[in-house]
Amino acid sequence: MRLWTILVLAIFVGCSTTEQVSLRPSKQMPTPKEAPATSTLDPIQAGVEKSLEMAGENRAEIEKFLKEAGEGFRRTAARFLVANMPPAALASLNADELLSEFNLAFKAREDFVWGKNVPDEIFLHFVLPNFITQERYEKYRAYFYPLLKDALKDCKTMEEAALELNKWCGARFKYKPTQMRDQGIFENLKRGYGRCEEMVILYMSAARTVCLPTRQAYTPWWSTCDSNHAWVEVWCDGKWFYLGACEPSNKLNDAWFSTPVKRAPLVLAIAYGRLEKLQEGEEIYEYMERDTIINTTKWYSDTAKVKVKVTDNGKPLADKLVLFYVFNFGGLRPFAKAKTNNEGIASITLGIGEFFVSSGDDQKYSVVKFKTEPNKEVFVEVSLGEQKLEEGYFWLRYPSK
Repeated sequence: MRLWTILVLAIFVGCSTTEQVSLRPSKQMPTPKEAPATSTLDPIQAGVEKSLEMAGENRAEIEKFLKEAGEGFRRTAARFLVANMPPAALASLNADELLSEFNLAFKAREDFVWGKNVPDEIFLHFVLPNFITQERYEKYRAYFYPLLKDALKDCKTMEEAALELNKWCGARFKYKPTQMRDQGIFENLKRGYGRCEEMVILYMSAARTVCLPTRQAYTPWWSTCDSNHAWVEVWCDGKWFYLGACEPSNKLNDAWFSTPVKRAPLVLAIAYGRLEKLQEGEEIYEYMERDTIINTTKWYSDTAKVKVKVTDNGKPLADKLVLFYVFNFGGLRPFAKAKTNNEGIASITLGIGEFFVSSGDDQKYSVVKFKTEPNKEVFVEVSLGEQKLEEGYFWLRYPSK
């Protein structure tokens, strides 16, 4: 059993729900609330029209890309890409840049033996996009394609290719802390080192070049040690697996964090665009405007469904923000948010251990410590203004393995 001892002194002045919180490593944390429909049009068409408006003076280049992308599924793919494209890309990329990488994504689907096994929906969300996190847009497929076609020429299955590719990346890139800004692909290759998120950027860029579907996964904060971590989930023949990006292993679902992740409070993954079809064990954490955040904690560890009821003088409060905390870097760090429904209840699936939950505002708030147990539903009531943590110390307990 892993234990944290915490001394509580004049705690939670910063528990106001106006606090800005980080969930993705060094990124803004989403609030779990389904994005409202912006139009009565087909969602993709509505997204395309909004993106064209956002492109501003670059609109003609985006329209040219859409026109020259092709017909049938290629047209669908181009519209999907534009509908969910980051604003900076919409305002700066020309049609030739977009078409070059777009065409290579389709070429890889034909050239690599496993490409025919990738369903259209998986291809759209996890192969076609050039965008991984917040790195600059670069024509990486044109660079990687000839190199990786030769490096993976003996691979017959997606699993073989995923593992061999990780060896290839691992030989060229190692872990070393850098700055908060995400290095681009070619900056990564030139330096030969970077943070875990930059390792993810390199591996995912290479994988998508050869039609291996990938997505970033991460835990916002560890429960039992400082910091956080990001890694890669790779789709092989109908199922998602994980690996440590640029950290080679002889099998999937095998990485240095395989044991720590069993104690993670929460594991999330990111899909480009609005993902509708989920696999077993997945839950929607949030539909963001141009991405989907997926709760995949169940894949990695035992979990519990947590329901938090927020009340004020016994009255349930709807649409109230709820924050969940773990102890990390010497303090209580928020790792998740949820909003209460009309009955004043917020729900989330978490890992196993002891956590804190708070809700309120600058005038009135409460903090509650609670415990999760495997496969059990936990109900916590947060009564605003009535629950505070007294000065003193206590233990936080987590599974040892």
